Parts: sequence; C-alpha cells; structure tokens
Amino acid sequence: MLAGAAVGTVEYRSMTEPIRVSNPTIDNYIEGKAVAVDVDNRRVTVELTSLSTITPTNIDNVGGTHHPNPNRPNPSQITLDYDYLICAPGTKVRSSIVPGAEEHCFNLKTSIDSKKLRTGIGEALEYASRPDVQGNDDPFVVAERRRRVRFCIIGGGATGVELAGELNDFLKDICRPRKGAFHRLADDVSVMLVHGGDTLVPQFDPELRPYALEALQQAGVEVRLNTRTTEVTPTTIKLKRKGDNTVEEEIPVGLTVWAAGNEPVPFVKTLLSQLPERAVGPGGRVNVDGWLRVPTHTPESFGSILVVGDAAYLKANPKDEHSGLPQTAQVAGQQGAFAARLLNRDYDLQETPPKLRYRGLDEFSKLRIYLLVRGLDTAPDFIFLNLGLLCYVGEGKALTQVMLGDVPILNRAGRIAFQLWRSVYLGKQASTRNRALVVFDWFKSEIFGRDITRL
Repeated sequence: MLAGAAVGTVEYRSMTEPIRVSNPTIDNYIEGKAVAVDVDNRRVTVELTSLSTITPTNIDNVGGTHHPNPNRPNPSQITLDYDYLICAPGTKVRSSIVPGAEEHCFNLKTSIDSKKLRTGIGEALEYASRPDVQGNDDPFVVAERRRRVRFCIIGGGATGVELAGELNDFLKDICRPRKGAFHRLADDVSVMLVHGGDTLVPQFDPELRPYALEALQQAGVEVRLNTRTTEVTPTTIKLKRKGDNTVEEEIPVGLTVWAAGNEPVPFVKTLLSQLPERAVGPGGRVNVDGWLRVPTHTPESFGSILVVGDAAYLKANPKDEHSGLPQTAQVAGQQGAFAARLLNRDYDLQETPPKLRYRGLDEFSKLRIYLLVRGLDTAPDFIFLNLGLLCYVGEGKALTQVMLGDVPILNRAGRIAFQLWRSVYLGKQASTRNRALVVFDWFKSEIFGRDITRL
C-alpha cells in the first residue's frame, strides 16, 4: 500500500504501528542497525539509531564526548550476546546497475520512501503551476512545464504497476475540470512505465498479464515494453529498445521512480563473510536448509542462526538449483511463523532433523504432550503454501490470482478483483486501529479527493 501512501489515497501513519505496541510480548526492543556479527562467539554489533535531531543537545554524546566513559568508547554502537540470531533484514533497492539511477531516482521500498515521493510529486505540480510557467505560451516554457509533470516509473513488476495505477488515478483526481486543485495542468501531466520484459507483472499467470497492460493503456499510462533504461539524469531518461543497440531515445522527465530490482543489504554480506562458501546463494542471498538454518564453520555454532524472508534462499524443488522461493512478504511471513514455532517448542536446532529437547519433568507440560500426540517430536521442514497474488492496476481495477499451494482456485481481473484486493490488504494490517484508519482514509479519498498536502 506504499503506492497509495505516495499519492494521498491513504496516510502512511495509518499503515504503520510501533513495534513496542504491536508486539507487547517483546521483552526489550533496540532501535538500531546490525553492522557486524561474530558467529563463533554468538555476538552481534548494533549501531544505534541516531537521536541527535530530536533534542537541542546531542543525547548520543551521553557517556561519550561530553562525559568521557572509558567503558563506552563508541556510544553509537553496542554488542549483544545471543543464543539464536534471526536474520530477517529484507533487501535494498538495486538501482546502481543503471548510471545515474541511484542519485536521481526516487524509491518505493519503505514508508519514508513514500513520504519523499509524495513531496516530490507535490513540488513538481506546484512548480508547473507557477504563474510564469503555467500561463506562458512560449514553446520552451510549455515544454519545460510538461517535463516537470511527466512522471516515469522504471520496472513493470507489481510495485511499478501499482504505482503507475495509483499515480494516474491521483493525477486524474486533482486535474478534474474546475473541482481539481490542479485542473489547469490536465493537458500537461503524464505517466510513463518502462519495463525490460515483454509482459507486465511476470509473476502472474500468463492469462492475467495482458489485462494489466490493457488497463493501464486505457487509463492513459504510456507503457514501454522490451525497453532498457541506459541512463538517468536529473531532467531526462535514456532508453534503448531491446535488440537495437544503435538507437537511444532521450526523454525529458520531471521525476523518476525506480521499481526494477533489489539486492541484499550490507549486513547479509557481512554475515556471509563469517560463513562457509557453500552458504552463498544466488544473487548474494544466504542458502538455508529446510529448517532455515545456515551452514557454519563449527558444529557448536550450527543451528544458532536462522535466516528468513528476502535474504534467505531456499529451493522450492530440491532437484532444481534455480527454484528458489519468491522474495515476497507472503513467503517471509510464513517463514517467520515457522522460525517462531521452532524456538517456542524448544527443538534442538543442532540436530538434523531437529528434535524436542529432553526437559525432565517439563516433558509432561501441555505443549509437549500436544506435540508428542501430534507426532511433532521431530520438527517438520518448512513448506511454503502459496495463497496467490494481488496487484492494483488503477481506476478501481485489480488482478487477483488465488491459489492453494500449486492448485489454482480463482483468477479474476477487474472491479470485483479490486474489492478482494482491498479486503485482503485491510486484513493484513497490524492492528484494529490500523484497519479503522485505512478504511477512513479510503472513504475520505472517495468523498473529498486525494490529499495533496506535502509532508
């Protein structure tokens, strides 16, 4: 729903929930970034989030520069001991493969990205509405005005398609005759989607993919398929048609969004440097076994590190080296629940397969009796249950691919699919509070239009 937050369909605060509130069973929460790990000694180094911007004095210096403390030479880093390390850092945007993309593209990976994109879109519209720009018929000024409100999205996966649909809806809403806040720009605004493949949303079934292209084109989005982005500058993008290495097209744009790929975060590379070579999986991910454990150098450290989500590479088919599970939230959620069960049930993760530990009188606890009766004294390996895919394509339409494992249940496209899309994502919110706020935002957008406030 980040695409909706970037254009005011929903507020980013409506979709977020503080970790301390959402999971009260957490004994302690530390806001920071893991930067190093010692696998053999089971220690992880955490760089604490800087809090220097919220108070007049730099509270990061407490115990540091202003109050020297020999036991705390670097107040921004701490070292934590662990019994088990659950590594679930996700991925980061991989825009460095195209010159200029890292410096000049907006991203859509986090709620912070959606806030920045919302501000960028608003500023582009405001610039094009200035009296010396909007009311000037000089051909150069007209070209510059249209460039400023020409929005380009690179990547035709689910993220790129959903953003194209939401952004196009937003522009139509705010450019409505007379009622729209930017109705004078109705003939100038435009959205372009650039994709290197021959079909959009390639993760969907082939029968649904053409509908995404048709829906976006009918809504007025310019879609370029089989097209590579070769360079991004502050004012243009350079494109080449696949198979034609001679002709390069330079297109003026005001704002470019990168939605074309991800790569591992730095901590994953740090972790892999502490593991055997066989731990390195495709794309820099971490190879894991059926219980999400990573290979280690010593038997003593084996089973102490579990990797889940986008950072983990687990074969869907053991006989196929290239059958890794997709990097989706659905996979990560199921793996997270699986890892929690392994720890809560107290399996010995150094054994293969993991077995329940012997706990003396604790053998007769209700949980252990339940597991023994169910035949779960040995932990089953992880099996991903595919429940399908959803994607919004704009104008109240969506793609819905409902599955149960490998069994297709329902493929729908259109307005009914959009209602299912909304109901599923509403159910995925972290709390009842979030669900109430998201529903309120949807009603507010329908009745009063999308919020154009720049944050």
